[in-house]
Amino acid sequence: MGYGEAWKVLADLVTELRRRGETIPPHVMNDLRSAKTMIQILKADPTRLEHLPRVETYLESVESSLVSMMQEKFGSDYIEQWMKKLEKARRA
Repeated sequence: MGYGEAWKVLADLVTELRRRGETIPPHVMNDLRSAKTMIQILKADPTRLEHLPRVETYLESVESSLVSMMQEKFGSDYIEQWMKKLEKARRA
């Protein structure tokens, strides 16, 4: 799974939502930062596989929160566009 690539898509989505005037909750930003830290640890030491579930949990939490925000404010086409980007990144 392309954790770094998925993180980048989620970070880009946060930037886009902010550009559109949305406020990102602190817990989402904390989870995004934590995911990045865990990804960096895995890059430095790929044998630390015990961090994989934590990375996945953080990324899923961010994704869930952002999708929920998008459902409230934007149409399904907008959500689908970002979900395709995220799916492509995960396959990287």
